[in-house]
This record gives sequence, structure tokens and C-alpha cells, in this order.
Amino acid sequence: MPSLPELTKGLKSAFESKQYDICLKLLVPIKLELIKANLLIPDIKKSQENTDYLQDLNIAKKILEIGALSSVYCEDFDAFMSYYSQLSSFFFSDVKELSESDSKYKLISLYLLILLAQNDYTKLHSEFEFLSRYVTNLEESQYLSYPVKLERLLMEGSYQKAWDLLQSGTKVEEFNVFTKTLKDAIREEIALNSEQAYKSLPLFNAKTLLFFENEKEMESFAKERGWNVNHGVITFGTDAGPEKVETGNIVDMAVDYAVHLESIV
Repeated sequence: MPSLPELTKGLKSAFESKQYDICLKLLVPIKLELIKANLLIPDIKKSQENTDYLQDLNIAKKILEIGALSSVYCEDFDAFMSYYSQLSSFFFSDVKELSESDSKYKLISLYLLILLAQNDYTKLHSEFEFLSRYVTNLEESQYLSYPVKLERLLMEGSYQKAWDLLQSGTKVEEFNVFTKTLKDAIREEIALNSEQAYKSLPLFNAKTLLFFENEKEMESFAKERGWNVNHGVITFGTDAGPEKVETGNIVDMAVDYAVHLESIV
């Protein structure tokens, strides 16, 4: 079997070549070697007594970072969460001699975006509180500012602004992997609000509210949620019958909802 340095060299080469699926395969035997060498969890005492061990810890951290980033590119978010859990021991370690990683706050931000996409606000707010111990102002951080701003907009119900932020994209390529997932989360929230606020809406207005390009996409989404679509009007709920509401009133309600959408939580 190839040695750890040989495996690591192949991993670095595959990552630089953007062969992320190969990276994930190479990481299986590499992680076994890291476990054998007691390198997955930093040993504070050993790192203080052995400079070689400290150097190996920095190599192990870099390996795990490659694994986390490769998982994102492959959209294997469960694998990412596993790598991030292991990296936390390095990022927030008491081993002060561990080198600061260029990818540290990028990976932390990716973790926050996953929590946001999963609608896990309890965990997300807990992480914000924890990170505030290490970062004076999260919104001024190059990477952390993105998930922080998105979370604030979604909590405020400012869906249009959140959508525009996602639509514009970011310079951080990895963040854009979550664009579709986060857009789906926004649509889900608006859909729930619509079900609670209205008995029915014109298909055209619903299309606008849910950011669909055309009514065909809107109709498909409506049917997936069990909404009744009849003569260009969506009736919410599977057991709801056709409702006799003046079209003008429906449009007025839809327009009013669009105006006040950002105040709905």
C-alpha cells in the first residue's frame, strides 16, 4: 500500500486538477492512516513535545480541508458535514501552534449555508454565538458576511432581497453550489405563507411571488404541493373546492401580498 506522503501527493494533484470524485476515493485510505497516526484529533500535550507531530497535524488539517471542499463540489453534503466535524477540532483547537488556514472561514461559511438550507435556525444561531467569540464582527468577515446577511434577510421575511442576493451570485465559487438549494428554501417559505394567507391566487400572481420564469413552471410546482389549479387560479389545499371569489379581489390581494411580502415571517 502507498505511504501517507505518496497518498497525500496524489490527493493534492487530483484536487488541483479538479478531479473531486477521485479526491473522495483517495481520502478513504488516507483517513485510515490518519487514524492510525492519531492525527484526526489534535493531541495538545504531544504537539507541545514533538515538532514532527505538530507538522503532521498541519498536513492532516490540509487533507481534511481538501476532503470538505471536494465534498461540496460533488454536492455530497453529508460527507462535508463529517469532514467539517473533524476540522472543528483543528479550527478551534487549543494547539496554538497550528497554522491558520486560508480555507478556515470559507469552510465555516459553507457549514453555515448548509444549516441555512436545512432551515436549522436553532443550530445556526448557536453557531453565530459561538463564532462571535473568535470574530469581532461577523458581517465584516470576507466569508462569514454572506451567510450572516442571508440569514438576516430570511428572518426578516425579505425574500426578494434574499433572492436577489442569491441571483447575483458571489465571487466564492463554493458558495454558489448552494444557490439552488437556498432558492428552493425561499420558495418553500413563501409557499407556506401563501397557504396560510390565502385560499386562492391567480396562477400569474403566484408565479411572480414564487420567482418562477413562466406559468408552466408555477403550475408544476403547485401540483407537486397538492394545490388545485383550475382555469388559471390556484386553490390551496387538496380538499378545497372551487371558490367563488371575484377576480378583481384576488388580484388586489395578490398585489397587496407582493407589496408586503418582505414583512411576512
